[in-house]
Amino acid sequence: MKQSEKNQKSRALILTHAFTEFASHGYEGSSLNQICARGNLSKGLLYHYYKNKDALYLSCVHVLFDDMTRYLRSEINLSTVTVEQYFTVRMRFFRQHPLHRKLFSDLLLYPQNRLQQEIGKCRAEFDAFNNAALQSVLQKEPLRSQLSMEEALLQFRSFVHFLGIYIREDAAFDAEQKANDLLQTMLYGLLAR
Repeated sequence: MKQSEKNQKSRALILTHAFTEFASHGYEGSSLNQICARGNLSKGLLYHYYKNKDALYLSCVHVLFDDMTRYLRSEINLSTVTVEQYFTVRMRFFRQHPLHRKLFSDLLLYPQNRLQQEIGKCRAEFDAFNNAALQSVLQKEPLRSQLSMEEALLQFRSFVHFLGIYIREDAAFDAEQKANDLLQTMLYGLLAR
């Protein structure tokens, strides 16, 4: 095996165990010692590839958003996407990738403020795709007269953020239905007019 292949394999092994650790215990509840123990890795090997806990965490966050963005792009046609389809696809991704869901929830619930700029870079493509999807959806529907597209997108993003927190529990077997119910309420309200 070439050295470059060994390096790639070692990085992937460390990242796999780190992703599991951060998803299971969050940033605050994880340590490099736990990651090394989980993967039977030496600390020297870990430090050879990753400068510190922050660097390893950011690598995991990058994987999270790359995987989500790739999946959403493969499943959603921006010109025909509906709100229901968007959330169904997103929920399907989280069902298929429960560790991604846990890490995503940890990012929403317990943001590492000192890492926000770097996390923003990790999620830039994800955010751009989401904005494009949401704008596509909202352009097909009439907005309230006093609501601009920019304001509607801001409110919708806030709702999506809340939804990510709301459905974070693994026991939420009906999370997709809950998401759809909340979505209907968000779009059409509770009160008949």
